[in-house]
Amino acid sequence: MQNYQREQDYISVQGLHKYFIQRDSEKLQILEDINFSVKKGEVICIVGSSGCGKSTLLRAICGLDTEHSGTVTIDGEEVTGPDRHRGMVFQEHRLFPWLTVAQNVGYVLQGLSKEEKREKIQKYIDLVGLHGFEKSYPRELSGGMAQRAGIARALVNKPSVLFLDEPFGALDAFTKISMQKELKRIQKKSDTTMLLVTHDIDEAVYLADRIIVMSERPGKIKRIVPVELTGHRDRNSYEFVEIRKIIYNEFFDESNA
Repeated sequence: MQNYQREQDYISVQGLHKYFIQRDSEKLQILEDINFSVKKGEVICIVGSSGCGKSTLLRAICGLDTEHSGTVTIDGEEVTGPDRHRGMVFQEHRLFPWLTVAQNVGYVLQGLSKEEKREKIQKYIDLVGLHGFEKSYPRELSGGMAQRAGIARALVNKPSVLFLDEPFGALDAFTKISMQKELKRIQKKSDTTMLLVTHDIDEAVYLADRIIVMSERPGKIKRIVPVELTGHRDRNSYEFVEIRKIIYNEFFDESNA
């Protein structure tokens, strides 16, 4: 059993296994013996081939899927279900179609005066580049704009942990890079712990403190790659490219095994 543990764990995943039951009652193993931990304020990116269980793992850690064996703890407490202190950004925006952008972003806010709520909503709408679309409905937005509204909604409550499942997949290349920069800036300012699933290896190297590389199904941790880059991360630098090569080689080796 591989055990990737660190001191001062904030998130701990121990012996996590996940099965799906098929129609013929056969068990289909999705995740096998997942063990790792995360420090408070860390950014962890999870990469792997399609179907390896990345999103399933993310849902288990955030409490949206509790049908698994093993334990997940956050800040010393076992995860037994969702919690409003954990933000989640899905592959699709999941906005309420009957609410405006501002109403969607502010939906999770509680205990604030109308003025405080308005100011906070506007702050995060501006942050994701949707100024001027406060009164628009989801059907009036492009896919990328709707996803940005979903990101604002996840951030507005200042969650202690933010889970992101391919959050920028629907965005065009330029907006995607801009949002990666914004997410990095927000994380540094707030020191929010983040776990992000992505197929974009450049995105993982740009954002992460460590990258978890998963094997093909059943998903296991194949390797954890530290991203020891300080200051501005230049995607064309030798150090950045070398880390990217390490990740690519893990996929290449697996596909030719």
